[in-house]
Order: sequence, then C-alpha cells, then structure tokens
Amino acid sequence: MTEQQRFLEKLQEDGYGTPETKTYPPHADGEMHAHDQSVRLLILEGEFRLAQPSGTTVFGPGEVCELAAGSRHVEQTGADGARVVLGKK
Repeated sequence: MTEQQRFLEKLQEDGYGTPETKTYPPHADGEMHAHDQSVRLLILEGEFRLAQPSGTTVFGPGEVCELAAGSRHVEQTGADGARVVLGKK
C-alpha cells in the first residue's frame, strides 16, 4: 500500500469527505483566511507552507498538514508550487 493510499484510507476512517487533489502555483501567497471545516492535506509534490499568526510551518512531499476549522492561515508555496491531496470535515 502506498503512502497516498494509506492517507486516503485514514481520511475515510476519520470521517473526512471526498478527497480532492489541488495544485498550487509557484510562489503562491494568498490572503489570511479561515475555513469552516477541518482540513487534512498530504503533500504530494513541492513545498507547502502554512502561515498562521503563531508562525509558519513548512511541509514537503510525504508530510501531512492538519488545520482545525476556524484557524486563520495563509497557504503559501515555494518556487515549484505544490500539489496536495486533501479532505475536509
């Protein structure tokens, strides 16, 4: 079983909705915002940064990022952008 298959299985076990794949462009840097759902992402390619008021965390391929509903953040990427698979609940 691949890492992505294990991640997808765990999303389902934990009650997340239908997974989706998202591609972020190079040097993405959005606005500070929050979601009304919790989000869990598996980084497939590139560098994904989660900037929050408390600081920025950098994630690379194979790493999992979790964000609780209502958490203020900005999604950022490195020079190559990023591709992730994610679930929401």
